Parts: sequence; C-alpha cells; structure tokens
Amino acid sequence: MVKTLQHMNLSQVYPAVLADFNLNTCGDPDCGNFGVAPDFTIPVFKGKNAAQRKQAAAASIPALTTGLGSYTMSSDDHHPRISEVFEYAGDPVGWDDGRSMECGHQRGNSICNISFAVLSNEHFLEEYYRLLLAGGCLEGPVCGACGARYLENPDEFIFNGTHGKLAPGGNRRKAKPSGFRIIHRPCKGKPGARLSVSLDHQAQKELRDNVRILRCIVNGDSITTMRRVLADPDTGKQIGVSRLYSRVFWLEKTLLAFERAKLKEWKQRVEASDRFSHMRIALDDVTISVNWESRFDRRLTPLQFSVSADIRSGYVFRIDANFDPNVDPVEFIQEHYLDDTGQPTNLRQHYSQKSGVTFTAPKMQFQRPSGRLDEAMLFASAEGRWRVFSERVQNAYEKTVNAGFALPPEAQEKIAEADDKRYQLDQIRQGYFGFHDTDRDFRGSFNGSVVKPTYTKAAHLACLRDMLPKGKITLVGEQEATMVRVVPHVFRDMINEDMFEWFVISFDKEVSAPKSKERMARFTEGLEAFKERARAKLGDDISDRELLEHYCTKRMSTACIEGRNGTKYSHAIPNFQSRQFPQVWIKTPAQYFGETQKVVGFPVLRKKYRDPLKKLAFDQKVHDPELRAALTRRALKATIQPVSTFMSSLRHRTSPSKRAGGKGARTGPAYINGAVFNPAVLMAFLNIFRVYYNWFEARQYKGPGAAAGSESPVPAGMSSIRIPGTKESLEVPKMATTAPVMLTPAMRLGADPEKPNGRPRKAPDPRRVLYRPWLYHGTPLWRKFENR
Repeated sequence: MVKTLQHMNLSQVYPAVLADFNLNTCGDPDCGNFGVAPDFTIPVFKGKNAAQRKQAAAASIPALTTGLGSYTMSSDDHHPRISEVFEYAGDPVGWDDGRSMECGHQRGNSICNISFAVLSNEHFLEEYYRLLLAGGCLEGPVCGACGARYLENPDEFIFNGTHGKLAPGGNRRKAKPSGFRIIHRPCKGKPGARLSVSLDHQAQKELRDNVRILRCIVNGDSITTMRRVLADPDTGKQIGVSRLYSRVFWLEKTLLAFERAKLKEWKQRVEASDRFSHMRIALDDVTISVNWESRFDRRLTPLQFSVSADIRSGYVFRIDANFDPNVDPVEFIQEHYLDDTGQPTNLRQHYSQKSGVTFTAPKMQFQRPSGRLDEAMLFASAEGRWRVFSERVQNAYEKTVNAGFALPPEAQEKIAEADDKRYQLDQIRQGYFGFHDTDRDFRGSFNGSVVKPTYTKAAHLACLRDMLPKGKITLVGEQEATMVRVVPHVFRDMINEDMFEWFVISFDKEVSAPKSKERMARFTEGLEAFKERARAKLGDDISDRELLEHYCTKRMSTACIEGRNGTKYSHAIPNFQSRQFPQVWIKTPAQYFGETQKVVGFPVLRKKYRDPLKKLAFDQKVHDPELRAALTRRALKATIQPVSTFMSSLRHRTSPSKRAGGKGARTGPAYINGAVFNPAVLMAFLNIFRVYYNWFEARQYKGPGAAAGSESPVPAGMSSIRIPGTKESLEVPKMATTAPVMLTPAMRLGADPEKPNGRPRKAPDPRRVLYRPWLYHGTPLWRKFENR
C-alpha cells in the first residue's frame, strides 16, 4: 500500500520572491491581490465557532474581511509521483510534484478563486539571463575574483596596458596591439581581477570567407555546401566542421552585438523625443525539429521557438528556443545531485511544524535545481551518456573479447564506474522522483537540455519588454496556455499604469488559397459599396480608414461555437475561460492579408473598456457604441502577419528550419539533408538569419497594422512597348500608378534612420559591420579597439 506525505502549508513551500518580480500572485488585473504576495501573518481560524472568532478578529485585522494577501494551497495532481527508494525503501509514498494556489480576495459577494500553479522565480531569473545574454555570447569580460561583468559597470574597470601584437599585412599598414588589459578596480590585487581582452578571429587572412558564410546561411545552403564553397581552390581541401561551426558562432555573436548596440541607440532616441511610443507586437510560436543522430535512430527532437515582431514595421525583435545548449546533463547531475563522495544529495526538503515536529519530503519541481529544465529528458540524457560510453569501450575491444582475452583492467574499471553511475541515476530518476521514461532513453543525446516552455515564454516576454522604449505596448498572439500564466505578471506594472493591452486571435488556417481570395474579394466589394453610399450622405471629407471602421463596427458580432443541439460554447480554450479575462470574443467582418474568418479576444484591455466587457457573458452582444468602436479599432490591427511572413521566409531560405518529418504513416519521418543535428548551430542559424532579415535586406511591407508608406506614387508619363518583328516601339501611357517602397525593417522601425545629407537609403554593407567591436559599444574598450 502506498502512503502519502505529511501535510504542508503554503508558508512552508512558497518560493522566494525577487526584488521586483513575482510569478506567484493572483493574475487578475482587477483583483486586490494582483501582484500581492501571501500575507502569512493573517491568522487562520479552524474548529468550533471558527466563523464567529474570525468575525470578531476582523475589526482589528481588515485583511480577514478583504482577503488582501489571502491565498490557499492545494496539491497539483497533474504530476503524481511515487518514491520507493532510500528512506522509502519497502515503504513507498505517493506525492504530487507541484502545488496550486487559489486567491482568497473578497470580490463583492464572492471570492476571487483564481487558481494557478506555483512556479520558481529563481528559475525564471536564470532563464531570463540566458536569453538576455544569448546563452553567454553577449556576456563580455567577467572579473575572475568577484564575477562582475565589464559591460554592466565599465567604470569600475581601468586599463593596464596592451597585450600582443598584430603583424602588418592586409589592411594593416603597421603593427597594432591585439588586445588590452583591464583591471577590476574594487578587486585589484586579487587573483582573476586582471583580464586581457581581444577580438575573436581578428587574425584571419581571408576575411571575405565570413561574408561568404553569411550569404550561404541566408540563402539556404547546408553545412556541406558551405564546406565546398570554402574549399581551397588549388587543392580542394575542405574546412573542418568544427572550424566552420566556430565561424558560425562568431557570426552570431557579432551580429547580435551589432543589433543590441543599434537598438539601444534607437531606444534612447525614442525616449529622448517628445513623441508618445506605442509598440504593437505580434507573438507566435513555431516548432522546428532537429534531425536524428543516425539512420538507426529515427527520432526527431522538436524545439519550440518564440518569435516576436513589430506589427508596424515588420522588425523581428527576438526568436528564442526552449533549449539551453550550455547545460551538460552529466555535469549538471553530478554538480547538483551527487556529493563529493558520489552519494545522492539535494533530494529532500526539510520542514518544521509549529509543534516542533520536523520532517523531510522529496523536493517538488519548483524547489529542485533542475526544475527549469525538462527533467525526465535531462536524467535520461545523462544516463544515456554513460551507457553510450560503455558501449563504445566494449565495441572497441570486441575483437579482443572474441579472441578469448579479457578487457584491460582500466577499461573494466571505467565500465564498472559507468554502471554505478547509471544505477545511481536510475535510483534518483525513477526510484525517488518517479520520472517517466522518454524517447531519449535509447539514444546518444547532444549537449544541452530542453527548458520548460513556461519559463522560456516568461523570459522571452521580459527581454522583449526591456528592449522596447517606455510607452504603451499592445501584444497580439494566439491562444496559448502558457501565456495565461505569465503575461499578467511580466507586464504587471504596465497594466497597473493602463499602458498595456493583450489581444488573442484565431483565423481559418486550413482554407485554400482560392477560397481565401474569394472571401477577401467579397469583403472588398461590400466595403467599396458601403463607401459609395456613405460618401453620398456624408461627403468626401471622411477618410477611408474611418469608413472601414464604421463598416466593421456595424457588422461586428459575438463569436460562439454552436453544438449539434444548438447549445452555445465559448470560443476560448479552457485557460482563457477564467474570470480574470473578459469572456466576449468578437468576429470581425474584415477579410484581408490572408487572415480570414478572424475571431479576436481581449484578455487585457484599457480599464475603461475592460470593466464593461467583463460584465458580459460569453454569448452576449456588445451594444455600447463606444465599446463596439473601440473593439473594432483594435481588431483591425490585431494580426500575427509579420511573424508569419518571417517564418515563411525562414523556412524557405534556411535548410535547417525546413519541416523535418513527413506526414506519411507508412514511410515514417523523413531525414532532411543538410539539416544540423546540434541545436546550438540551429539556434545560431536562426539568429543570423533574423538579424540579416532586419538590417541587410530591403523589401516591401504591407499588412493590417503596417505603417503608411509601403508604396510611392508614380508620376504620369509614357512608356514604350516594342512592336513584334521590328526594332520600333509604340509610346503608350503608363499603367502603374504606384511603386513599392523597398526598405529594411530596421529602416521602417527607425533603428536605421535616414542620413542627414539626404542620400538614398541603403542597407549597411556586411563587410563594414562584421569587423567592428560591437560587443563593447558605448564603453571605453570600444574607443580603444576602434582607434588602435
């Protein structure tokens, strides 16, 4: 019989709170506990006459009446576990790997009761810094004595001479220092306080090779093709794969540093101006599968990428994967779950009760050091490393064993050690924490570990928020369960200031192209007829935009799903049916830019519109004219088109992002030639393509919320048409009235501003970008490297 663990209360398990961030509070913007942590000083009354005693105490403790800081905790039964080893050997216990909280704030005659799963703020912070520093490549020099980062506090570092010399040659007319020494002033004299800083790959002779690699990446070439392109023209000798990967990672680091420097300047310009900033951001997820390791192992590893782009300009700010390439599974397990003697540790959480009784229990997912990661896959990868090591050693001595000889003592010792490690991992993994088996149990894993999507999504949104200038932000996405959990907390301060809105859309993605064009044509025909009638009554002064809004407001309806028996159901998924959000979703008549049959929900609106919308049931019509007009204005600009356009271009032009795996059940998944196996290389490819897409490639951009100016008028005139069979031509009037305006997303955003001399705008030359010290932009080291 399986027993249960002792009861724990909220004060014992509540995670640590960060200085300015907390994921574990009520997520309803209209609740008094929004952003308010539990108050553990509020007394709890139980037993006989509990209600009377609580009422009497409420006079001196107002929180007993209002419920401010009041929460209750319950078990999260989504992940049941059974522990049956170590202290539970022969006496197994069952427990739930997680906890849920419910808000107890008083709202009128009822209690809030918004529930949510407990998460770790420290895990969020760890993931935030991983994305902020791009996995460490944007970290810069770090003091070896105290860990202070040079890029955070450059004024704390002083120069201490130069280091090395670059010989004359190429563009260098004379020798110059290859690096500079700096000292962290507060740690001066301590080991590690003195650093030498130099630029990566600065001694390369063939600098054009880096530009060729860049061109190959953004034009769909595989790793194999790049090796052929970079082969020695005389001998045909190809560059090594590891050396090519090194160049790819250097390109990623340089381009990300370049973008960070330019966006920082853009943010400062916008905030210094008097213009009000309102950023409309489209957010969507895309799943890209990594190829299997060998032909015998046909398992694809799907990675989830969060992509955010500016609706007005099409600028793609971020693309982040739920994968940490810096985590070595074996090293992580040994560091966090095995002590110096190799024995299991850090498995239990110690608790004490008011009575003085102490007890231990297995750590829950938000308490474990590995809680940020997909733990089942992490432990399976570590166990797989040891298994693959043993198999490789045994295969190497296969002929020796077949000949009747024993393995060398050292090999036997290492195989025995690997078996012990695997046994320990299995004890922790399945015997104590009860993690289930995964596909990764039977494959050799690549370096790194998958991160839980909730933490990646929260960190992605936090990094995006910090990249944008102060002002209003409107976020547009699709129905995702993880968004419900993290969006209200990441943007809590902006919601309280009424400077944040969040819309959720859905549209017909399965429609055929002819059917979509037919819908858009019918919409355009009806809109034009409405314009003619309206202008006949109101005159020609009214703009096309105003008429579009009037047309859509008049025809807007509440969206519901109707069952077979006529019963109406909410259009929202269960996560969005919480009372913390308005339940009315609207169906807009607008059919354009490929997003037809669009339905829009408004989880977070300005308070003046959110309050009346929350009072309506999911199937009620919106009658208030002002509210209908406000919802229409927002629905017309609610789109994820810039993300869809970017991902379409990405899949078409980069081989690693092609859809690995066919849909045929008989043949199974298909191997994608040229696709990378290492997820870190895939992530580098996507970042390189994103920066190139934003800065180095001009194109036209049109969309529901796009800024005006995608087309320029063509002056009237004549054009010539050649007469067949002759060299003569016939002059005819020009048919074109407009021409596309070709700009990069960075130009439309304003991050690549117009030149003061009025010259035609051109995308920057990659050769002039790649060889500058962008990582140190705005610091004394920038000037040193630029002027050496």
